[in-house]
Formats: sequence, structure tokens, C-alpha cells
Amino acid sequence: MKRALLAFGLVALVAAAAVSADDSAFYPLRLDVVKIYSHADGYRVVYRKGTSGMAELYMPIKWFVPGGKAELVRANDPSFPYLVVYYKEGKFSHARLYAQANQKDPTWGILDPAEGKGKFELDELKPEF
Repeated sequence: MKRALLAFGLVALVAAAAVSADDSAFYPLRLDVVKIYSHADGYRVVYRKGTSGMAELYMPIKWFVPGGKAELVRANDPSFPYLVVYYKEGKFSHARLYAQANQKDPTWGILDPAEGKGKFELDELKPEF
């Protein structure tokens, strides 16, 4: 009797997890970040593309406000830095940039003001693969 009850409970738990997984309207895309460069107008994010390539994204500072298109999560976690880009119905919705709390960490850098000029004027992220 105990085994049957345990088996039923396990099946119910797996079924509930499968049903709730389909409820989300968002599709997350995780990118492994190599370095984050801060700039007065936003962040330049360098991430791994494929197995050996690198690509970059520019994220405007105006997105990093409550209710905005982006959120910066800082902590001392060994899995940081990484970026999660969320899509809803195939279109960019918002992003979360997870970064080391200490800006003296080697994953942080400073972008030259002239190098970032005009690159932060965008409405959505389009990562390369």
C-alpha cells in the first residue's frame, strides 16, 4: 500500500511539473558572459558565441530602471556573469544581467567613452549565435 501511494505521489508530482512548465509565456535564452564593460550610456556585454567565438551586445542604461527592459543582478556567485534574454511570442521582452558584485573583478571593465558613442541607442537585443 505504501509503495502504491508513493508511486502515485511521484507520478502526480512529475505531471504537475510538466503542466506548470508549459504555463510560462516567456522563452529564456541564457548567454555565458565573458566581460561586462560599463559606460555612461549603458553596458557592453561580451559573451561566448558557439564553441569558440565571441559576440557583443550593448544594453542602454535607460533599460535598468524598475519596470524597465533590463535588470542588473549583482552577487558573489561563481556562476556569474551571465545574461538571460527573455522572449515573449518571438519578440524581445526583457533581460537580466547577472554580474559579480565587486566591480574590481576581472569580469568587469570600463568602456572608453568615444568607443561607445551612439551604440546604446536601440530598442531590443538581437544576440548572435
